[in-house]
Amino acid sequence: MTNTEADPLVQIANAFASAIPRVDANAEHDRWKPGIGPFEEENQIEMILDALEGHQLRGSIETEVSYLEGSRRCDLVLETEGYRLPIEAKLLRFRYDNGNIDPNSFARIFTPFPERSSSSLLTDTKKLYESEFGPSGGVLGLYYEKIDEEYEQMTAEAVAEKFCMDVDHWYDFQVETRNIAYFDGLQHPIHQQGAVITWEIVD
Repeated sequence: MTNTEADPLVQIANAFASAIPRVDANAEHDRWKPGIGPFEEENQIEMILDALEGHQLRGSIETEVSYLEGSRRCDLVLETEGYRLPIEAKLLRFRYDNGNIDPNSFARIFTPFPERSSSSLLTDTKKLYESEFGPSGGVLGLYYEKIDEEYEQMTAEAVAEKFCMDVDHWYDFQVETRNIAYFDGLQHPIHQQGAVITWEIVD
Protein backbone atom coordinates (compact mmCIF):
# COMPACT_ATOMS: atom_id res chain seq x y z
CA MET A 1 0.00 0.00 0.00
CA THR A 2 1.29 3.42 -0.99
CA ASN A 3 0.71 6.11 1.63
CA THR A 4 2.44 9.41 0.87
CA GLU A 5 0.94 12.63 2.16
CA ALA A 6 1.21 14.28 -1.27
CA ASP A 7 -1.02 11.66 -2.90
CA PRO A 8 -4.53 13.13 -3.38
CA LEU A 9 -6.13 9.74 -2.64
CA VAL A 10 -4.24 9.65 0.66
CA GLN A 11 -5.30 13.19 1.43
CA ILE A 12 -8.99 12.70 0.72
CA ALA A 13 -9.12 9.51 2.81
CA ASN A 14 -7.46 11.29 5.74
CA ALA A 15 -9.81 14.27 5.40
CA PHE A 16 -12.94 12.10 5.29
CA ALA A 17 -11.76 9.98 8.23
CA SER A 18 -11.08 13.08 10.33
CA ALA A 19 -14.57 14.45 9.61
CA ILE A 20 -16.60 11.29 10.25
CA PRO A 21 -16.45 11.34 14.10
CA ARG A 22 -17.56 14.99 14.08
CA VAL A 23 -20.47 14.21 11.78
CA ASP A 24 -21.35 11.13 13.81
CA ALA A 25 -21.69 13.08 17.06
CA ASN A 26 -24.73 14.96 15.72
CA ALA A 27 -26.14 12.43 13.25
CA GLU A 28 -29.76 11.55 14.03
CA HIS A 29 -31.86 9.25 11.86
CA ASP A 30 -35.67 9.08 11.86
CA ARG A 31 -35.67 5.30 11.63
CA TRP A 32 -32.33 3.98 12.89
CA LYS A 33 -30.18 4.43 15.97
CA PRO A 34 -28.11 7.65 16.21
CA GLY A 35 -24.83 7.88 14.33
CA ILE A 36 -23.61 8.28 10.78
CA GLY A 37 -23.33 4.55 10.09
CA PRO A 38 -26.98 3.81 9.19
CA PHE A 39 -27.27 6.65 6.67
CA GLU A 40 -27.18 5.89 2.96
CA GLU A 41 -24.08 6.57 0.87
CA GLU A 42 -25.28 9.83 -0.70
CA ASN A 43 -26.30 11.27 2.67
CA GLN A 44 -23.01 10.31 4.28
CA ILE A 45 -20.94 11.94 1.55
CA GLU A 46 -23.03 15.11 1.76
CA MET A 47 -22.65 15.30 5.55
CA ILE A 48 -18.91 14.61 5.39
CA LEU A 49 -18.36 17.30 2.76
CA ASP A 50 -20.41 19.77 4.82
CA ALA A 51 -18.14 19.02 7.79
CA LEU A 52 -15.08 19.70 5.62
CA GLU A 53 -16.07 23.30 4.85
CA GLY A 54 -12.92 25.34 5.39
CA HIS A 55 -10.63 22.34 4.82
CA GLN A 56 -8.01 22.91 2.12
CA LEU A 57 -9.41 20.06 0.01
CA ARG A 58 -13.08 21.01 0.15
CA GLY A 59 -12.95 23.67 -2.54
CA SER A 60 -11.30 21.19 -4.90
CA ILE A 61 -14.05 18.55 -4.67
CA GLU A 62 -16.99 18.45 -7.07
CA THR A 63 -19.88 16.00 -6.63
CA GLU A 64 -22.18 14.19 -9.05
CA VAL A 65 -20.20 15.08 -12.18
CA SER A 66 -21.87 13.76 -15.34
CA TYR A 67 -20.25 11.18 -17.57
CA LEU A 68 -20.30 12.38 -21.17
CA GLU A 69 -21.74 9.15 -22.56
CA GLY A 70 -25.01 9.17 -20.65
CA SER A 71 -27.00 10.11 -17.58
CA ARG A 72 -24.63 8.43 -15.12
CA ARG A 73 -22.68 10.54 -12.68
CA CYS A 74 -19.29 10.21 -11.02
CA ASP A 75 -19.57 10.60 -7.25
CA LEU A 76 -16.56 12.88 -6.71
CA VAL A 77 -14.05 14.72 -8.87
CA LEU A 78 -10.97 16.12 -7.15
CA GLU A 79 -9.20 19.03 -8.85
CA THR A 80 -5.54 18.56 -8.01
CA GLU A 81 -2.39 20.16 -9.43
CA GLY A 82 -3.89 20.95 -12.80
CA TYR A 83 -5.76 17.71 -13.46
CA ARG A 84 -9.12 16.24 -12.50
CA LEU A 85 -9.17 12.97 -10.58
CA PRO A 86 -12.54 11.18 -10.81
CA ILE A 87 -13.46 9.08 -7.77
CA GLU A 88 -16.29 6.58 -7.40
CA ALA A 89 -17.44 6.08 -3.80
CA LYS A 90 -19.27 3.22 -2.11
CA LEU A 91 -20.60 2.41 1.34
CA LEU A 92 -18.88 -0.72 2.72
CA ARG A 93 -21.24 -1.83 5.47
CA PHE A 94 -21.84 -5.52 6.14
CA ARG A 95 -24.33 -5.24 9.03
CA TYR A 96 -27.77 -3.77 9.50
CA ASP A 97 -28.64 -1.26 12.21
CA ASN A 98 -29.64 -4.18 14.48
CA GLY A 99 -26.35 -6.02 14.01
CA ASN A 100 -27.57 -8.73 11.64
CA ILE A 101 -25.53 -9.41 8.52
CA ASP A 102 -26.93 -7.70 5.42
CA PRO A 103 -27.10 -10.56 2.87
CA ASN A 104 -26.85 -8.11 -0.03
CA SER A 105 -23.79 -6.27 1.23
CA PHE A 106 -21.26 -8.62 -0.34
CA ALA A 107 -22.78 -8.24 -3.81
CA ARG A 108 -22.94 -4.44 -3.49
CA ILE A 109 -19.17 -4.47 -3.14
CA PHE A 110 -17.79 -7.46 -5.01
CA THR A 111 -20.18 -8.60 -7.74
CA PRO A 112 -18.74 -8.13 -11.26
CA PHE A 113 -22.15 -8.45 -12.90
CA PRO A 114 -23.75 -5.11 -13.85
CA GLU A 115 -27.46 -4.53 -13.27
CA ARG A 116 -29.66 -1.73 -14.52
CA SER A 117 -31.00 -0.79 -11.11
CA SER A 118 -27.82 -1.02 -9.06
CA SER A 119 -24.05 -1.17 -9.22
CA SER A 120 -21.24 -2.58 -7.13
CA LEU A 121 -17.88 -1.15 -6.16
CA LEU A 122 -16.41 -3.50 -8.76
CA THR A 123 -18.70 -2.46 -11.64
CA ASP A 124 -18.38 1.24 -10.74
CA THR A 125 -14.62 0.88 -11.00
CA LYS A 126 -14.88 -0.73 -14.44
CA LYS A 127 -17.27 2.04 -15.54
CA LEU A 128 -14.78 4.66 -14.40
CA TYR A 129 -11.86 2.95 -16.11
CA GLU A 130 -13.75 2.83 -19.42
CA SER A 131 -15.11 6.38 -19.18
CA GLU A 132 -14.07 9.54 -21.00
CA PHE A 133 -12.21 10.58 -17.86
CA GLY A 134 -9.45 8.24 -19.02
CA PRO A 135 -7.84 5.19 -17.44
CA SER A 136 -6.72 6.98 -14.27
CA GLY A 137 -9.09 7.44 -11.39
CA GLY A 138 -9.77 6.58 -7.80
CA VAL A 139 -12.18 4.53 -5.72
CA LEU A 140 -13.25 5.39 -2.18
CA GLY A 141 -14.94 3.11 0.34
CA LEU A 142 -16.66 4.15 3.58
CA TYR A 143 -16.15 1.08 5.76
CA TYR A 144 -17.91 0.44 9.09
CA GLU A 145 -17.60 -2.33 11.67
CA LYS A 146 -18.38 -3.13 15.27
CA ILE A 147 -15.54 -3.24 17.78
CA ASP A 148 -15.81 -6.97 18.49
CA GLU A 149 -16.44 -8.11 14.90
CA GLU A 150 -16.10 -11.90 14.88
CA TYR A 151 -15.41 -12.26 11.15
CA GLU A 152 -11.73 -11.58 10.55
CA GLN A 153 -12.43 -11.57 6.81
CA MET A 154 -14.46 -8.36 7.26
CA THR A 155 -11.67 -6.05 8.41
CA ALA A 156 -10.77 -2.94 6.43
CA GLU A 157 -7.43 -4.49 5.48
CA ALA A 158 -9.08 -7.69 4.24
CA VAL A 159 -11.66 -5.79 2.21
CA ALA A 160 -8.95 -3.62 0.64
CA GLU A 161 -6.88 -6.66 -0.31
CA LYS A 162 -9.83 -8.65 -1.67
CA PHE A 163 -10.97 -5.76 -3.82
CA CYS A 164 -7.52 -5.51 -5.42
CA MET A 165 -7.55 -9.24 -6.13
CA ASP A 166 -11.08 -9.21 -7.56
CA VAL A 167 -10.35 -6.34 -9.95
CA ASP A 168 -7.25 -8.18 -11.14
CA HIS A 169 -9.27 -11.39 -11.58
CA TRP A 170 -12.20 -9.94 -13.53
CA TYR A 171 -10.71 -7.08 -15.53
CA ASP A 172 -7.69 -6.20 -17.66
CA PHE A 173 -6.54 -3.44 -15.33
CA GLN A 174 -5.63 -3.27 -11.65
CA VAL A 175 -6.20 -1.17 -8.57
CA GLU A 176 -3.73 -0.49 -5.78
CA THR A 177 -4.63 0.48 -2.23
CA ARG A 178 -3.51 4.03 -1.51
CA ASN A 179 -4.76 4.57 2.03
CA ILE A 180 -6.70 2.99 4.88
CA ALA A 181 -7.53 5.94 7.15
CA TYR A 182 -9.08 4.75 10.41
CA PHE A 183 -11.68 6.38 12.65
CA ASP A 184 -13.31 5.25 15.89
CA GLY A 185 -15.38 6.40 18.85
CA LEU A 186 -18.67 6.48 16.94
CA GLN A 187 -21.94 6.45 18.89
CA HIS A 188 -23.84 3.76 16.98
CA PRO A 189 -23.83 0.38 18.83
CA ILE A 190 -22.97 -1.56 15.65
CA HIS A 191 -21.25 0.91 13.32
CA GLN A 192 -18.73 1.86 16.01
CA GLN A 193 -15.56 2.36 14.01
CA GLY A 194 -14.15 1.92 10.55
CA ALA A 195 -11.95 3.34 7.85
CA VAL A 196 -11.95 5.33 4.65
CA ILE A 197 -10.23 3.17 2.05
CA THR A 198 -8.93 4.56 -1.23
CA TRP A 199 -7.63 2.72 -4.26
CA GLU A 200 -6.06 4.01 -7.47
CA ILE A 201 -6.84 2.55 -10.89
CA VAL A 202 -3.61 1.51 -12.62
CA ASP A 203 -2.96 -0.16 -15.97
